[in-house]
Amino acid sequence: MEIYNSIEEMVGNTPILKLHRFGEGLGSSILAKCEFLNPGGSVKDRIGFYMVEEAERKGLLKPGGTIVEATAGNTGIGLAMAAAFNGYKLIAVMSEKVSKDKVNMLKCLGAETVVMPSGLSRSDPEHFMNKAIALAEQKGAWLADQFFNGSNVEAHYKSTGPEIWRQTEGEVDVLVAGVGTGGTLSGAGKYLKEMKPSVKVVLADPEGSMLKDLVEGKEASSSSYLVEGIGQDFVPGNFDMELVDDVISVSDRDSLAAAKQLFEKEALFVGSSSGCIAHAARQYALDFEKENKALNIVAILPDGGRSYMSTVYDPEWLALKLPSS
Repeated sequence: MEIYNSIEEMVGNTPILKLHRFGEGLGSSILAKCEFLNPGGSVKDRIGFYMVEEAERKGLLKPGGTIVEATAGNTGIGLAMAAAFNGYKLIAVMSEKVSKDKVNMLKCLGAETVVMPSGLSRSDPEHFMNKAIALAEQKGAWLADQFFNGSNVEAHYKSTGPEIWRQTEGEVDVLVAGVGTGGTLSGAGKYLKEMKPSVKVVLADPEGSMLKDLVEGKEASSSSYLVEGIGQDFVPGNFDMELVDDVISVSDRDSLAAAKQLFEKEALFVGSSSGCIAHAARQYALDFEKENKALNIVAILPDGGRSYMSTVYDPEWLALKLPSS
Protein backbone atom coordinates (compact mmCIF):
# COMPACT_ATOMS: atom_id res chain seq x y z
CA MET A 1 0.00 0.00 0.00
CA GLU A 2 1.24 3.51 -0.80
CA ILE A 3 0.34 5.15 2.50
CA TYR A 4 2.55 7.81 4.04
CA ASN A 5 3.14 7.95 7.77
CA SER A 6 3.81 11.68 8.08
CA ILE A 7 3.67 14.97 6.19
CA GLU A 8 7.47 14.93 6.14
CA GLU A 9 7.46 11.83 3.95
CA MET A 10 5.28 13.66 1.42
CA VAL A 11 7.90 16.32 0.71
CA GLY A 12 9.69 15.86 -2.60
CA ASN A 13 9.24 13.36 -5.42
CA THR A 14 7.40 16.06 -7.34
CA PRO A 15 6.49 15.17 -10.92
CA ILE A 16 8.18 16.38 -14.08
CA LEU A 17 5.82 17.58 -16.80
CA LYS A 18 6.81 18.03 -20.43
CA LEU A 19 5.55 21.45 -21.55
CA HIS A 20 4.31 20.48 -25.02
CA ARG A 21 2.29 23.66 -25.65
CA PHE A 22 4.51 26.17 -23.85
CA GLY A 23 7.47 24.80 -25.81
CA GLU A 24 5.54 24.30 -29.05
CA GLY A 25 7.71 24.49 -32.15
CA LEU A 26 10.96 23.89 -30.30
CA GLY A 27 13.29 21.07 -31.15
CA SER A 28 14.20 20.82 -27.48
CA SER A 29 11.95 19.61 -24.66
CA ILE A 30 11.16 21.83 -21.69
CA LEU A 31 10.56 19.61 -18.67
CA ALA A 32 8.98 21.36 -15.69
CA LYS A 33 9.90 20.07 -12.23
CA CYS A 34 6.64 20.93 -10.46
CA GLU A 35 7.87 21.98 -7.02
CA PHE A 36 4.62 23.83 -6.32
CA LEU A 37 3.08 20.38 -5.72
CA ASN A 38 4.96 19.97 -2.44
CA PRO A 39 2.64 19.93 0.63
CA GLY A 40 3.35 23.57 1.52
CA GLY A 41 3.22 24.70 -2.08
CA SER A 42 6.88 25.31 -2.89
CA VAL A 43 10.37 23.95 -3.35
CA LYS A 44 11.22 25.34 0.10
CA ASP A 45 9.39 22.51 1.86
CA ARG A 46 12.48 20.43 1.11
CA ILE A 47 14.82 22.65 3.10
CA GLY A 48 12.27 23.53 5.79
CA PHE A 49 12.05 19.94 6.99
CA TYR A 50 15.66 19.01 6.24
CA MET A 51 17.24 21.99 8.02
CA VAL A 52 15.12 21.33 11.12
CA GLU A 53 16.08 17.65 11.07
CA GLU A 54 19.77 18.54 10.81
CA ALA A 55 19.51 21.18 13.55
CA GLU A 56 17.97 18.57 15.85
CA ARG A 57 20.70 16.08 14.99
CA LYS A 58 23.39 18.65 15.80
CA GLY A 59 21.71 19.66 19.06
CA LEU A 60 20.94 23.19 17.86
CA LEU A 61 17.18 22.77 18.39
CA LYS A 62 15.82 21.58 21.70
CA PRO A 63 12.25 20.43 22.47
CA GLY A 64 9.86 23.39 22.60
CA GLY A 65 12.47 25.70 21.03
CA THR A 66 12.01 28.67 18.72
CA ILE A 67 13.10 29.00 15.10
CA VAL A 68 13.80 32.40 13.54
CA GLU A 69 14.20 32.86 9.80
CA ALA A 70 14.55 35.65 7.26
CA THR A 71 12.35 34.64 4.35
CA ALA A 72 10.56 35.72 1.21
CA GLY A 73 7.69 33.62 2.52
CA ASN A 74 8.08 30.14 1.09
CA THR A 75 10.90 28.96 3.36
CA GLY A 76 8.89 30.38 6.22
CA ILE A 77 5.91 28.26 5.18
CA GLY A 78 8.07 25.14 4.92
CA LEU A 79 9.57 25.87 8.34
CA ALA A 80 6.14 26.58 9.83
CA MET A 81 5.00 23.13 8.77
CA ALA A 82 8.18 21.53 10.11
CA ALA A 83 7.81 23.54 13.34
CA ALA A 84 4.20 22.41 13.81
CA PHE A 85 5.15 18.79 13.12
CA ASN A 86 8.05 18.84 15.58
CA GLY A 87 6.64 21.11 18.29
CA TYR A 88 8.56 24.35 17.74
CA LYS A 89 7.63 28.01 17.47
CA LEU A 90 8.55 30.06 14.41
CA ILE A 91 9.26 33.75 13.93
CA ALA A 92 9.31 34.63 10.22
CA VAL A 93 10.99 37.93 9.28
CA MET A 94 10.15 39.34 5.85
CA SER A 95 10.42 42.52 3.81
CA GLU A 96 7.40 44.50 2.65
CA LYS A 97 7.94 43.07 -0.84
CA VAL A 98 6.52 39.72 0.28
CA SER A 99 2.90 39.26 -0.78
CA LYS A 100 0.16 39.61 1.82
CA ASP A 101 -0.97 36.12 0.81
CA LYS A 102 2.24 34.58 2.15
CA VAL A 103 2.21 36.72 5.29
CA ASN A 104 -1.38 35.65 6.00
CA MET A 105 -0.55 32.03 5.27
CA LEU A 106 2.28 32.12 7.82
CA LYS A 107 -0.06 33.56 10.42
CA CYS A 108 -2.57 30.80 9.72
CA LEU A 109 0.21 28.26 10.23
CA GLY A 110 0.91 29.67 13.68
CA ALA A 111 4.05 31.66 12.91
CA GLU A 112 4.80 35.06 14.38
CA THR A 113 5.43 37.43 11.47
CA VAL A 114 7.70 40.47 11.42
CA VAL A 115 7.60 42.65 8.31
CA MET A 116 10.45 45.09 7.68
CA PRO A 117 10.82 47.89 5.10
CA SER A 118 11.97 46.77 1.65
CA GLY A 119 14.72 48.30 -0.47
CA LEU A 120 17.21 48.63 2.39
CA SER A 121 20.90 47.92 1.91
CA ARG A 122 22.28 44.69 3.30
CA SER A 123 24.27 46.71 5.85
CA ASP A 124 21.20 48.45 7.30
CA PRO A 125 20.21 47.10 10.74
CA GLU A 126 16.57 47.22 9.59
CA HIS A 127 17.24 44.92 6.63
CA PHE A 128 15.06 41.88 7.17
CA MET A 129 18.04 39.51 7.37
CA ASN A 130 19.77 41.61 10.03
CA LYS A 131 16.53 41.84 11.95
CA ALA A 132 16.25 38.05 11.97
CA ILE A 133 19.80 37.71 13.32
CA ALA A 134 19.06 40.22 16.08
CA LEU A 135 15.79 38.52 17.05
CA ALA A 136 17.44 35.10 17.23
CA GLU A 137 20.10 36.49 19.56
CA GLN A 138 17.55 38.28 21.73
CA LYS A 139 15.34 35.23 22.12
CA GLY A 140 18.04 32.58 22.30
CA ALA A 141 16.45 30.96 19.25
CA TRP A 142 17.87 28.90 16.42
CA LEU A 143 18.44 30.97 13.27
CA ALA A 144 17.72 28.68 10.31
CA ASP A 145 19.88 30.96 8.09
CA GLN A 146 18.85 29.50 4.74
CA PHE A 147 21.22 31.79 2.83
CA PHE A 148 24.32 30.37 4.54
CA ASN A 149 23.18 27.08 6.10
CA GLY A 150 24.89 24.28 4.17
CA SER A 151 22.01 21.93 4.93
CA ASN A 152 20.04 23.90 2.34
CA VAL A 153 22.38 22.81 -0.47
CA GLU A 154 22.61 19.32 0.98
CA ALA A 155 18.83 18.89 0.89
CA HIS A 156 18.79 19.48 -2.87
CA TYR A 157 21.92 17.42 -3.46
CA LYS A 158 20.25 14.49 -1.71
CA SER A 159 16.73 14.89 -3.08
CA THR A 160 16.11 17.28 -5.99
CA GLY A 161 19.16 16.29 -8.04
CA PRO A 162 18.67 12.51 -7.69
CA GLU A 163 14.95 12.85 -8.46
CA ILE A 164 15.67 14.68 -11.73
CA TRP A 165 18.27 12.10 -12.67
CA ARG A 166 15.92 9.21 -11.95
CA GLN A 167 12.85 10.78 -13.56
CA THR A 168 14.70 11.63 -16.78
CA GLU A 169 16.64 8.33 -16.71
CA GLY A 170 19.79 10.41 -17.01
CA GLU A 171 18.58 12.08 -20.21
CA VAL A 172 18.95 15.60 -18.85
CA ASP A 173 21.07 18.12 -20.70
CA VAL A 174 20.28 21.42 -19.00
CA LEU A 175 19.07 22.54 -15.56
CA VAL A 176 17.44 25.97 -15.37
CA ALA A 177 16.89 27.43 -11.90
CA GLY A 178 16.71 30.73 -10.10
CA VAL A 179 18.77 31.74 -7.11
CA GLY A 180 17.23 33.12 -3.94
CA THR A 181 19.49 31.36 -1.46
CA GLY A 182 21.38 29.33 -4.06
CA GLY A 183 20.44 26.01 -2.50
CA THR A 184 18.37 24.56 -5.35
CA LEU A 185 20.76 25.44 -8.16
CA SER A 186 23.89 24.56 -6.19
CA GLY A 187 22.64 21.28 -4.71
CA ALA A 188 20.81 19.88 -7.72
CA GLY A 189 23.35 21.32 -10.15
CA LYS A 190 26.28 19.77 -8.31
CA TYR A 191 24.63 16.34 -8.25
CA LEU A 192 23.70 16.38 -11.93
CA LYS A 193 27.14 17.54 -13.03
CA GLU A 194 28.72 14.75 -10.99
CA MET A 195 26.47 12.22 -12.68
CA LYS A 196 26.88 13.72 -16.16
CA PRO A 197 29.62 16.35 -16.55
CA SER A 198 28.12 17.63 -19.82
CA VAL A 199 25.01 18.93 -18.02
CA LYS A 200 24.74 22.72 -18.30
CA VAL A 201 23.43 24.79 -15.40
CA VAL A 202 21.60 27.97 -16.40
CA LEU A 203 20.72 30.74 -13.95
CA ALA A 204 17.41 32.50 -14.59
CA ASP A 205 17.88 35.93 -13.02
CA PRO A 206 15.25 38.69 -12.77
CA GLU A 207 16.26 42.04 -14.25
CA GLY A 208 17.27 44.13 -11.24
CA SER A 209 19.13 41.31 -9.53
CA MET A 210 22.90 41.69 -9.28
CA LEU A 211 23.71 37.98 -9.76
CA LYS A 212 23.99 37.95 -13.56
CA ASP A 213 26.64 40.65 -13.52
CA LEU A 214 28.54 38.93 -10.73
CA VAL A 215 28.58 35.58 -12.55
CA GLU A 216 29.82 37.35 -15.68
CA GLY A 217 32.54 39.18 -13.73
CA LYS A 218 31.05 42.64 -14.24
CA GLU A 219 30.52 45.47 -11.78
CA ALA A 220 27.19 44.66 -10.18
CA SER A 221 24.33 46.73 -8.85
CA SER A 222 20.74 45.94 -8.00
CA SER A 223 17.40 47.65 -8.44
CA SER A 224 13.79 46.81 -7.59
CA TYR A 225 11.78 44.19 -9.47
CA LEU A 226 8.44 42.46 -8.95
CA VAL A 227 9.43 38.78 -9.12
CA GLU A 228 9.54 37.28 -5.63
CA GLY A 229 11.81 34.62 -4.22
CA ILE A 230 14.69 34.68 -6.71
CA GLY A 231 17.36 37.26 -7.54
CA GLN A 232 19.46 39.06 -4.97
CA ASP A 233 21.19 42.27 -3.91
CA PHE A 234 24.02 40.27 -2.29
CA VAL A 235 25.75 36.92 -2.83
CA PRO A 236 24.21 34.14 -0.72
CA GLY A 237 26.77 31.86 0.85
CA ASN A 238 24.98 28.83 -0.60
CA PHE A 239 25.33 30.03 -4.20
CA ASP A 240 28.17 28.25 -5.99
CA MET A 241 28.78 30.50 -9.00
CA GLU A 242 31.34 28.06 -10.41
CA LEU A 243 28.48 25.70 -11.32
CA VAL A 244 26.79 28.24 -13.60
CA ASP A 245 27.41 27.83 -17.32
CA ASP A 246 25.06 30.53 -18.57
CA VAL A 247 22.82 33.29 -17.21
CA ILE A 248 19.61 34.61 -18.75
CA SER A 249 18.19 37.88 -17.45
CA VAL A 250 14.39 38.09 -17.54
CA SER A 251 12.24 41.20 -17.21
CA ASP A 252 9.22 41.38 -14.93
CA ARG A 253 7.03 41.71 -17.99
CA ASP A 254 8.41 38.55 -19.59
CA SER A 255 8.26 36.65 -16.28
CA LEU A 256 4.60 37.47 -15.77
CA ALA A 257 3.74 36.82 -19.41
CA ALA A 258 5.33 33.36 -19.15
CA ALA A 259 3.45 32.62 -15.93
CA LYS A 260 0.23 33.57 -17.66
CA GLN A 261 1.11 31.40 -20.67
CA LEU A 262 1.84 28.42 -18.42
CA PHE A 263 -1.77 28.55 -17.30
CA GLU A 264 -3.27 29.31 -20.69
CA LYS A 265 -1.29 26.60 -22.48
CA GLU A 266 -0.63 23.98 -19.77
CA ALA A 267 -3.18 24.80 -17.00
CA LEU A 268 -0.29 25.33 -14.55
CA PHE A 269 -1.08 28.09 -12.05
CA VAL A 270 2.34 29.28 -10.92
CA GLY A 271 4.13 32.20 -9.28
CA SER A 272 6.25 34.87 -10.92
CA SER A 273 9.54 33.07 -10.22
CA SER A 274 8.22 30.04 -12.10
CA GLY A 275 7.39 32.34 -15.00
CA CYS A 276 10.90 33.78 -14.92
CA ILE A 277 12.51 30.34 -14.99
CA ALA A 278 10.17 28.95 -17.67
CA HIS A 279 10.86 31.97 -19.88
CA ALA A 280 14.61 31.48 -19.44
CA ALA A 281 14.32 27.78 -20.31
CA ARG A 282 12.43 28.59 -23.50
CA GLN A 283 14.90 31.32 -24.40
CA TYR A 284 17.81 28.93 -23.89
CA ALA A 285 16.11 26.41 -26.17
CA LEU A 286 15.55 29.08 -28.83
CA ASP A 287 19.20 30.10 -28.69
CA PHE A 288 20.20 26.51 -29.49
CA GLU A 289 17.70 26.09 -32.32
CA LYS A 290 20.26 27.73 -34.62
CA GLU A 291 22.67 24.88 -33.88
CA ASN A 292 20.02 22.24 -34.54
CA LYS A 293 20.47 20.80 -31.07
CA ALA A 294 17.58 19.01 -29.34
CA LEU A 295 18.02 19.26 -25.58
CA ASN A 296 16.16 18.01 -22.54
CA ILE A 297 15.89 21.16 -20.44
CA VAL A 298 14.65 20.75 -16.87
CA ALA A 299 13.17 23.94 -15.42
CA ILE A 300 12.55 24.17 -11.68
CA LEU A 301 9.12 25.76 -11.08
CA PRO A 302 9.46 26.85 -7.44
CA ASP A 303 5.92 27.76 -6.38
CA GLY A 304 2.29 28.20 -7.37
CA GLY A 305 0.10 31.19 -8.05
CA ARG A 306 -2.03 31.12 -4.90
CA SER A 307 0.63 33.02 -2.97
CA TYR A 308 0.28 35.97 -5.34
CA MET A 309 -3.46 36.60 -5.52
CA SER A 310 -2.95 40.05 -3.98
CA THR A 311 -0.02 40.97 -6.24
CA VAL A 312 0.73 39.74 -9.76
CA TYR A 313 -2.71 38.15 -10.15
CA ASP A 314 -4.52 41.28 -8.95
CA PRO A 315 -5.14 43.48 -12.04
CA GLU A 316 -5.29 46.69 -9.97
CA TRP A 317 -2.00 45.96 -8.17
CA LEU A 318 -0.34 44.99 -11.43
CA ALA A 319 -1.56 48.10 -13.22
CA LEU A 320 0.10 50.24 -10.55
CA LYS A 321 3.34 48.30 -10.45
CA LEU A 322 3.71 47.47 -14.13
CA PRO A 323 1.82 49.99 -16.25
CA SER A 324 1.03 49.08 -19.84
CA SER A 325 3.66 50.36 -22.21
